[in-house]
Amino acid sequence: MKFFRALLALLAFIVIIVACYLWWGRPGRVDMAGYVPADSLVYLEVNSLTDLVKAIEQNQTWKSAAQSVNADSKLLDPSWTWLARIGVAPVKSVVLSRAQFALAVVGMDSIPEGDTLRIRPEVALVIETHTSNWRIKSAARDAVKGLATHAYGQSNCTERSGDAYYVDCASSVNGRKLVATVDGSVIIVGNTDNAVRACLDVRRGSRPSMRTDVELQHMRDQLNANAAFSFGYVSAANVAKIFSWAAPILMGRAPGDPQLEQLLAKSAGKMLKSIAWTSRPSSGAIEDRYLISLDSELPPRIEPAFTTTTASDDVWKQIPASAETFTVYQTRNPLDALNALNSAVSYKLDALSAVMFSSLLRSSLAIYGVENPNEVLPLLSAPLVTVRAKPTDESSVLIARVADEARLRTVLENQKVEGGIRIIELSKGWSNEGSAAFLAVLAEGYVVIGKADSVDSWFSARGSPGGKSDRPAWFQPSENAVTITYASDSARVASFVSALYQLQGKPLAEDQKGAVSNATKSSSFAITESRVTNDGIERTTHSPFGQISTLMSLLQSDASSEKR
Repeated sequence: MKFFRALLALLAFIVIIVACYLWWGRPGRVDMAGYVPADSLVYLEVNSLTDLVKAIEQNQTWKSAAQSVNADSKLLDPSWTWLARIGVAPVKSVVLSRAQFALAVVGMDSIPEGDTLRIRPEVALVIETHTSNWRIKSAARDAVKGLATHAYGQSNCTERSGDAYYVDCASSVNGRKLVATVDGSVIIVGNTDNAVRACLDVRRGSRPSMRTDVELQHMRDQLNANAAFSFGYVSAANVAKIFSWAAPILMGRAPGDPQLEQLLAKSAGKMLKSIAWTSRPSSGAIEDRYLISLDSELPPRIEPAFTTTTASDDVWKQIPASAETFTVYQTRNPLDALNALNSAVSYKLDALSAVMFSSLLRSSLAIYGVENPNEVLPLLSAPLVTVRAKPTDESSVLIARVADEARLRTVLENQKVEGGIRIIELSKGWSNEGSAAFLAVLAEGYVVIGKADSVDSWFSARGSPGGKSDRPAWFQPSENAVTITYASDSARVASFVSALYQLQGKPLAEDQKGAVSNATKSSSFAITESRVTNDGIERTTHSPFGQISTLMSLLQSDASSEKR
């Protein structure tokens, strides 16, 4: 009897020792910013895939989608969660439960296409598996091959050795490639050799990492990133660089002018600081929060001009219930807001740059046929609303209450707009005859103005059964929100759900995709509020799956295009 008691005690002692070893052997979290180059254009990290998956599983839209196709809403087997965390599970489960991820845009590559250049970002995904190399090597190879097939369709993959183990996969259709390497416990996947090499050099200490960026750490604290399941960051220098690429397009000029880009980057650098973003669960959906830092002297100069007002109920009768997207500008005096922005820009910039940015601000209304905002805006009353009635519309229309209809008519008639502008009084009937490039419709004390095709789409949507709307129940704006944007999220939700099932090896049939769309229709929209703070501009978006679904949908659409 004493022998068996001693044996049981020994076994219990061994079990306790093993359990303690496994428990304390769980990997700790590392700073993924230390795995990507310091000069990366864009940085994104996800520190817990299980937290992200739990957020999706608890998401009301996801539950509705799963129920519509009679599928389990659980994405991970809960029986493996704890065992996988301590390493006692199949390698795939171990990696999924332990891994941390970092996505970095390390550069831009120019690709000739006929007489033009196509700009392609060089992207790297870094995965710290917290798992030994011998366990992950074959699993990483199979995962990369599967990813290449999912993204590009039929692909040719080869393996090679050098300073590390590599897997190269190229599309059989157009040669687009994925490159992956396994170095210790880390897997690096990129769309170019340069992207993978950049991150490998950081890992080996021959290139500085983003962890040295003090502003990144500050933005993490500002947005409480430790409580979020993802965090994104763009440094001040790269914000200016990206702005210099995008601004010419907004100004109606072709990109690729080095002198213009240099001037824009220098000017933007005096005003714009870093941008950061977090995602976290919120009331059965996902909240994305963005902070766009401005030079400390700018917010106090522009904030007084952004005094807000609330949208009156009658404006909703001009917003079609089926609108693809619309934005309500709650600024009490739109002209004061525009002039404040212009004044703040002029304060920070030299004369030439100030003139250029002033031109950019003025051109922001040119797409609606408004060439001179200083003449038109005083004749409009807040709030202003921009509406895109259909996803196929080239642009949105501008809707505003008219303060002085007779004066507005005179000003619009004198606008020197290319293609001309035609004024329609809706009370006298709809008549879109002629070849005017822009239309201005006077309706029930409001004006609706924009490109002719876009205004025509607005009128068709407004006049359809159930076209006019009342203020929706979800529209409960914050008093300090300068803008509130609604956007239909149906396409992104459908693409995200389809991609998740495909990654699980359970692709949806066409009738199932239809069932998902019908089941999620009522919740498939995103609401974004923007406000001015002491640090700059803050934007908060509530949507079914957040920006994470954008990354997934981009991969899904790329796969679809390659397979056609």
